[in-house]
Amino acid sequence: MLEHYNEIAYYIQKLTGDKVLAKDLTQETYVKVLEVHKNSNAVIQKAYLYKIAQNLVIDKVRRDKILIQTSYDEEEHVISLEDSPEEIISEEIRKNKLKECIQTLSAQNKKAFVLHYYKGYTRKEIGEILGISTNAVEKNITRAVLKIKEQMKKDYE
Repeated sequence: MLEHYNEIAYYIQKLTGDKVLAKDLTQETYVKVLEVHKNSNAVIQKAYLYKIAQNLVIDKVRRDKILIQTSYDEEEHVISLEDSPEEIISEEIRKNKLKECIQTLSAQNKKAFVLHYYKGYTRKEIGEILGISTNAVEKNITRAVLKIKEQMKKDYE
């Protein structure tokens, strides 16, 4: 009979949503079973324990007029904004517009921008690849970013 203690406690906790109350009602379940079968050597079935536990929970709810709350995790049942069809399409449009803006950049600005933001190179590494100073790389990236911002802002106004 005691081998079902944790299982019964977990069952009651799921019904009540309260760990302390679940422990109390589990104890009451076993007390009731022992009171009824104190002079008997009968084997107590697990289903019998569950039924007594369920009845005790119902009695407690009626007696205390408490509401048993069913947990509802909204995040599990709601589509995130990033996954909505409108947001996916909008993101795809922004990406295409960004590609168009990058294509309008001068060759040097485009190379510096792509190497930095898409390939992840440092400014020093870009300078070595393009054969220019780190300051020149910085200026190329800055010019590219400013031109892209200007074009994107113009299109979204």
